[in-house]
Amino acid sequence: MEFQKIQLTKKNTLNLVFKNENGDLVTVAGANIAHKDFKAALRALVPHIALMTEQREAYNRTLKDIEKDRIQDANSMSVFKWMNVDCVTLADDGSTYTLQGTRILQSGSVIKIESPTVSACDHDKYQYVSELSLAVDAVIYEAEAYYKEAKWGLKEGSLDFGEDDPFDGKVTTDQVPEADIKPAKKTKKTKVA
Repeated sequence: MEFQKIQLTKKNTLNLVFKNENGDLVTVAGANIAHKDFKAALRALVPHIALMTEQREAYNRTLKDIEKDRIQDANSMSVFKWMNVDCVTLADDGSTYTLQGTRILQSGSVIKIESPTVSACDHDKYQYVSELSLAVDAVIYEAEAYYKEAKWGLKEGSLDFGEDDPFDGKVTTDQVPEADIKPAKKTKKTKVA
């Protein structure tokens, strides 16, 4: 699978665009909720989009400094409080990345932001491109698991009755055994004056 676009929708499902083994372009609009691991992988891209779009919370800070804010999420200057990433666009066989997301302004308005396109081997344009590549690989891994292995946030379960299947037709409704009911013991009520 050669992903071109991985997007988390407003309904927490995934939209995927990729080339399959035959080179055909496949677009998938997932109907299942994304797994928390996928959301965590996208969240790991937040410091990168903050640095790449030169947000004020990232001014004069390193990637490690910004990632420390993940632990202290209540910090008012944390990029994790004000920004998110919801789409990764890949080109050139997955070696060029563009991140898209949103930013909440202090007025409460939400704006869309998009990072400049960065090549996986262009350390001059973005100094943390190696870390970005690893974070994007995690998003690709989770998107592949969503599509191929049905790694969803919610799954419909099944009940395993083993060899005793209650719906096998051996017991009919007129053969249901009667319940043994014993009357409850009466207790004395005491009056409080």
